[in-house]
Amino acid sequence: MPYKTYLHLPRKKKTRIFNAGLREFSTNPKHDASINTIVKTAKISKGSFYQYFKNKDAFYWYIVRAIMQENTKKYRTLLKINEGNLFETERDIFKSILDLFNNERYKNFMIHVFKDSFVELQPEISAKAQTIYFDMYDILVKYGFKGYNIKTKNDFRVVFSMIRNITNSTILKYISDDLSIGSAIRLYDKKLDYLEKGILKRGLFG
Repeated sequence: MPYKTYLHLPRKKKTRIFNAGLREFSTNPKHDASINTIVKTAKISKGSFYQYFKNKDAFYWYIVRAIMQENTKKYRTLLKINEGNLFETERDIFKSILDLFNNERYKNFMIHVFKDSFVELQPEISAKAQTIYFDMYDILVKYGFKGYNIKTKNDFRVVFSMIRNITNSTILKYISDDLSIGSAIRLYDKKLDYLEKGILKRGLFG
């Protein structure tokens, strides 16, 4: 998190600093990114930077959370729109994540995040994910879990974790194999179908 000194800055200055960081972290992976370049682009002193953020890592993860959480905020709304259909909601969220990769402003940054910082990504956004998890569970209870074989919060935690793994592995495949967005969506749908409907019910083994 940024220090209060950053939060109290005029909006225009905060935006300039944020954009300078986004630009540098889009050009270079986190470990190669330069504080000197960031402060030069942001038109602030290096001393001022350390009054706003503890270090480069803190600034980096602040930007990651700011961008990613714009998508995670959609969970509650989408789950209600889809009347408790967990899998349709996840498909919508996956497409919104891919939209970031198709956005020239965020594309290179997102690639660096998933390619170079993936191991660190999950714990960094886990607190927000936990909040979303409880929100989703409460909404799913309201809709009766749409006939899913989910009886407890622990059951849902397992399913939620499996879906997150499917999402993340598909994004990594999308990046590493340079898939088209259409191909990534089809691959994701196929994986999610196996989880939603079960492989035995589809008769894949005779």
